[in-house]
Amino acid sequence: MMASYPAAPALSWEDERQRDLAALRARVYDDAQALRTPGDWAARLRLAALMPGEDFANIVVIGSRRPGATMIRDHGQWAAAGRRVRHGEKGIEIFRIPPRPATARPQDRGEREDDEPQPTWLDADGVDYVWDLSQTTGQPVTAPAGLPPPGQASAGLWDALCWLARREGFAVEREYGPPADGTTFWAVRRIRVLPGLTEEQAIWALAHQFGHILLHNQPGDHPPGATTSGCTGVRKAEADSVAYITCARYGVTPSAELAYPPSWAGRDPRARPAATILAAGHRITTVTAHITRHTDRVLRGDGPPPAILVPAQYP
Repeated sequence: MMASYPAAPALSWEDERQRDLAALRARVYDDAQALRTPGDWAARLRLAALMPGEDFANIVVIGSRRPGATMIRDHGQWAAAGRRVRHGEKGIEIFRIPPRPATARPQDRGEREDDEPQPTWLDADGVDYVWDLSQTTGQPVTAPAGLPPPGQASAGLWDALCWLARREGFAVEREYGPPADGTTFWAVRRIRVLPGLTEEQAIWALAHQFGHILLHNQPGDHPPGATTSGCTGVRKAEADSVAYITCARYGVTPSAELAYPPSWAGRDPRARPAATILAAGHRITTVTAHITRHTDRVLRGDGPPPAILVPAQYP
């Protein structure tokens, strides 16, 4: 007579939720660790350009599960757009990130939208499923899917970025002296870009300097006379990535090669390079979402926001 064993107790809803979250967290670390080449990193940055405001951990997961994704929605969103997911198509697991609490919304306090930290994948309360446009069928989509081809820069992009620089308190000047990716003089709050560059090269340089201004301008961090010239390591990687996303979104040809992620995130597993990549990606996508909100508004004709004019001072 065969011995019988009691059946394993069924997992509760909460246990299943925690199990799925733990599995996705382990997966995103593995996916980040697998980003080895400039091409791997560029693919995630292009996806970030397609999905401004999306959490970087979700971008890593989507890019690993569905290379070439162009438009991601859940079942309900596709149905509302008149499309349905084809039978048998497997969903992509992403982190379900709670929205910012209503009481913490900065518009209620007269603050800028970027002043309040957004919840991230570390705050996720569950797992959601999404599908790419290529996994659906139905009515044609009205929004463009994919990025504009390089070499077709959006008209007015340079002016929109200059307005944003002024709003951040920095003046832009075209003068000789800086390297090809420009330089920022911290003390006098001026961005200098070479005058002999093409329009696309100048946009790349200005967007690169935005990476420094929005990510690396910590109070008391710059000695007198400090500039961003000669940036290296993770700071250069972050500034180049901000420029890459900005340029990719608006059809500007990249003007510099991206670095190998292990060169700035580390190679020794004990240094947790995956955590460094995810943290850097979060910082990069946060500031590029800020840039995109401004430039999208200006390029569609809403006009520039009030500028902060900087008196003419030369270092």
